[in-house]
Amino acid sequence: MWRGGSVIALTIGVASNQAPAAIFDRDDRQYVSTAPGSPYSPIGIVSRGSLGEYRTTGVLVDECDVLTSQHVLGYGKSPLGKRLKFIGARGTPERVSSMGTVIAVGGLERIHSPAEQFEVRGRDWLLLRLDKCLGVSLGYAVLKTGPFSTGEFRNLQSAGYPGGRSSHTGLTLDPSCRFTGSKGGVWLNDCASMPGNSGGPIFRISGSGSKPQMEVYAIQSAGYAWAAPVPFAAGYDNQATPVDSIARQIAPYLRASGDD
Repeated sequence: MWRGGSVIALTIGVASNQAPAAIFDRDDRQYVSTAPGSPYSPIGIVSRGSLGEYRTTGVLVDECDVLTSQHVLGYGKSPLGKRLKFIGARGTPERVSSMGTVIAVGGLERIHSPAEQFEVRGRDWLLLRLDKCLGVSLGYAVLKTGPFSTGEFRNLQSAGYPGGRSSHTGLTLDPSCRFTGSKGGVWLNDCASMPGNSGGPIFRISGSGSKPQMEVYAIQSAGYAWAAPVPFAAGYDNQATPVDSIARQIAPYLRASGDD
């Protein structure tokens, strides 16, 4: 990454064309649709504030629940019971939205030293229970847990709603990226990230079954703030929260249907 930068949480307030980037080599990001039936339709925007001025990316993990980064709510008191908004199929005629309630969190705390950042970021997640089960129409992703097979992490993608790019045009997809290692509670990666990508899934699309399925391995959490793409350099990797442990913690909350 860009040397001399500082680690930032990839949350964004108001989108700006001057938003700092964390992109390696070249910027090959592209817009894709999240209309119902698309492989990317489980991904949407999670926002707080009356004007949605603070936002992250979220992914439906069953018909009623969205996984995203806890730092969208900052580092104050427990976020359990807080209300957030999820917007799906953004930029399409099928756009839908729902308010939701935070029902589970990873326990993110304020980072006080560089030495503890990797453990703290490993707890940077929350589960949002929607008032309307939008996964019925949009579909939902599968959370992948170990043990993992040899070569399973090939053909990975990442996606989100970063600053500097129009969310009305579509979801921003990095069509090819990889995990570069692990440290503490996070998985390091070279997936393109900007503020707003937090909570966005790192995933692969499986062709098995009757239709493509999104299989999520981690959600993006933090990265370095720089101005333009540079060659990848180990030690400047972006940081993602793996869903391997999250899946077990939220299993009691998940449901396969919209029944109350």
